[in-house]
Amino acid sequence: MKEQDFYSDEHISAYIDGELDSEERARLLFDEQQDAELAQRISDSRALKEKIQLAYSDVVPQSNTKKTFNCTEFVSKQRSLVAGISILIIAAALLLPAFMESHDTVIARQLIKDTRAINPDNISTVIGSSKRVIINLSQYQPESFDATINNIEALLAQHRGDKFFNIEIVANKEGLKALDTESSAHAERISLLTSHFENFDVVACAKSMADLARSGNPIRLMRDIMVAPSAAEQVAKRMGDGWMFLKL
Repeated sequence: MKEQDFYSDEHISAYIDGELDSEERARLLFDEQQDAELAQRISDSRALKEKIQLAYSDVVPQSNTKKTFNCTEFVSKQRSLVAGISILIIAAALLLPAFMESHDTVIARQLIKDTRAINPDNISTVIGSSKRVIINLSQYQPESFDATINNIEALLAQHRGDKFFNIEIVANKEGLKALDTESSAHAERISLLTSHFENFDVVACAKSMADLARSGNPIRLMRDIMVAPSAAEQVAKRMGDGWMFLKL
């Protein structure tokens, strides 16, 4: 099934109106870049919305009488409104950092960059008694990746039934190639693990996917693979909840 057939008109409309959450928006944005027919549907829907808005504005009666704006008079008559606007301006100034990259995300990005990758055979030892672990996968070597999957599967099987134990892999950069359904020898097995173990999730970095697509190496994901805006944001989110961080 093509990507453009997967999304309903209502879903596309919500995307255009900015009503989707970050994960849904990231996935649709990536699919839009990969599927020309989906991109055309989104473009047509956006154009239709603009035409409707334009038509609506045309039927609103316009007054031909011009009135000079008097700032002093306006402030005098609309004191409560002006006070409300002032409060909104102050609130916007206070909330502005929330719309920028958070300090935790900056730290997480540096952590991903500086952390040394561990040997897959040592995953269980390094994790120890930790219950929630996020693992960054930033490289993919097919000839040795079987050991990585085997160790993760053994760990998941060991903790089967433990509802507090969770492992999440967040793949970015070259690590995304392990998830590519058309070129990876391990994509199907990874997908099977996510469906077989409730305490195992795999997340793809949308930013890295876009970078690879621009360089001519698009990644085709299984439907059960989640997408996050960036690996750093996902790591920051999990570590903020007390998860342990590892890198493969």
